[in-house]
Amino acid sequence: MTGVAPDLARASAMLDVKRYSQAASLLAVVVAADPENGRAWCLLAAAHLGNGLYQEAAAAATRAITLAPSDDWPYRLASFAQMHLGNITAARTAATEACNLAPNNWQAHLCLAQAELAGYVKFNAWEQGAGPAQQAIASALRLAPDEPDVHVVAGQVSFARGRSAAARNHQERALALNPAHSGALNELGRIKARHFAHAQAARHFMRAAQSAPEISVYGQNVDTTVRRVVNLTIYGAATAGIVLSFLTSYTRLGRGPLLIGYVAIIMLSAGFFAVQLQRMPPAARQLFRTRRIALALATAYGAILIAMIVAAVTPVGVLPTAVPAVTLLIVASRFIAAAILPRKKSSTVDHQRTG
Repeated sequence: MTGVAPDLARASAMLDVKRYSQAASLLAVVVAADPENGRAWCLLAAAHLGNGLYQEAAAAATRAITLAPSDDWPYRLASFAQMHLGNITAARTAATEACNLAPNNWQAHLCLAQAELAGYVKFNAWEQGAGPAQQAIASALRLAPDEPDVHVVAGQVSFARGRSAAARNHQERALALNPAHSGALNELGRIKARHFAHAQAARHFMRAAQSAPEISVYGQNVDTTVRRVVNLTIYGAATAGIVLSFLTSYTRLGRGPLLIGYVAIIMLSAGFFAVQLQRMPPAARQLFRTRRIALALATAYGAILIAMIVAAVTPVGVLPTAVPAVTLLIVASRFIAAAILPRKKSSTVDHQRTG
């Protein structure tokens, strides 16, 4: 039909600038007018992926496969859709077929690497030795050594295998190729977070969020880093308080050493928190000022303060018998604080979903 080609060109241009909803609306009209157009269905699947409508993306990609079964693109789109739906087996199958149809297309091997990596993340186990993800990303690197997205995913595979140095090298290579690559910045943040460099992690996450503000995961990762600092502070204070209480119970430390110990715990953990806070970028510091964080900190430190009061007012002869109750109080405060401020893991973002 005469109007289809210009509409497809317009829709493709919209996808390039991430105007997914507008592209989807236009493409819905196109496929209604020309339901046998495989490219239109692929573009519609890509638009749905961009909008996070994975069921609709899977349906459009499946329709494209029936119309163009020898084209690898609809299989890649189907793989990404199934990956996000949690259907890892279907995602692997579609990505493998894309590689079979286009063995020299780096995007097909990248898609397979991401499907295999999603399987590792979901099931927390490599299937055979180093895992099929490593094999797939090796093929992508051989075919496209200068593609930033390939290095980002190669870094994700290395990170999942616990090889932080290799992961960092790949992300730095991706940034050398594209200094504004939000995915590489985010992955560097995840690497720093794993090694407790929370301030540096926050900076990378912030830069990723600034580079791609439409991707909410990056902002969420900043919040996750903030939560992790608070949880570490609480965990350290509570653990030290529990150890001190046990030592008091079993060695019968006097009131003075016990009180000094509690004061030292509060001062040291507060100092750690202050240093971490000072190192954070200014925008990240604002995230510490929430009721949930304040309540979690108050719960943990409140328990230690109560323990100090008990140690101060309890008769010396009764103190060893009061310590177990104090210990239980600190343990309970740790669990309550964890419930108030649950731990979260930093998240990754897939790339080349619509390529």
